Amino acid sequence: MANPDESNARGLQSVERSFEIIEYLRSGGGATLSEAADDLGMAVSTAHIHLTTLVDTGYVVKDDDVYRCGFEFLQTGGQRRDGLALYQAAKPELDELRDETGEHTNVTVEERGYSVQLYKSENPHSIDDDASLGDHFYLHLTATGKAILAELPDERVAEILDQRGMPALTDETITDEDVLYDELAAIRDRGYSINNGEHFPGVCAIGTAIASDPDGAIGAISISGPRSRITTERIEDELAPALLNKKNIIELKIRQFE
Repeated sequence: MANPDESNARGLQSVERSFEIIEYLRSGGGATLSEAADDLGMAVSTAHIHLTTLVDTGYVVKDDDVYRCGFEFLQTGGQRRDGLALYQAAKPELDELRDETGEHTNVTVEERGYSVQLYKSENPHSIDDDASLGDHFYLHLTATGKAILAELPDERVAEILDQRGMPALTDETITDEDVLYDELAAIRDRGYSINNGEHFPGVCAIGTAIASDPDGAIGAISISGPRSRITTERIEDELAPALLNKKNIIELKIRQFE
């Protein structure tokens, strides 16, 4: 008879393997059985069992010989997002902010030490990093991420940096912890963060945290656009006041939902 701990360990490994396959299909856009098995270093029979089970659940679909992630993920993520008070309060305000500024506006949340994009209100005449709904970003190099970090205790910031690191995506990315902590202090003083080409070359953004309790931010909002238009003068005179006004409105609306 199998040891229960060993059975549990095998079960967890099986679940982890299935999610490894899902991530592989997501990142690659799909694959055949033999491609998945070869790329993931799995026996074809094992890969077939996982893929068949995932197809049965609806989370993977099979088109001819190609397996792809199904739209069940869209429904699952969409329902979670739509149920968030932050999203409900922020969406119409971000649409207005887009029209007022002529730039993209965004709302994100922190999850597992990453910033996750919930919604982007796009202006066709602006540009940003072309990130998709649900994309995950490092917190230290985006405006919304730094705004969230500035609301967290230093112990939690240190934990996130230790877990996720501080990789550089551009020449402007902050990779020194002391420099980042100094910037977080400045963000707390002025009430908003600045991403000056640190996540995507040529794109600048300003962000501010959305808070509903004393334990930290529940998310953050931002305005983003080409670096040539998001100038220091425009930030101080126009964009930061508009962003902070929307922050206040969104926080008030969230309290009404509670």
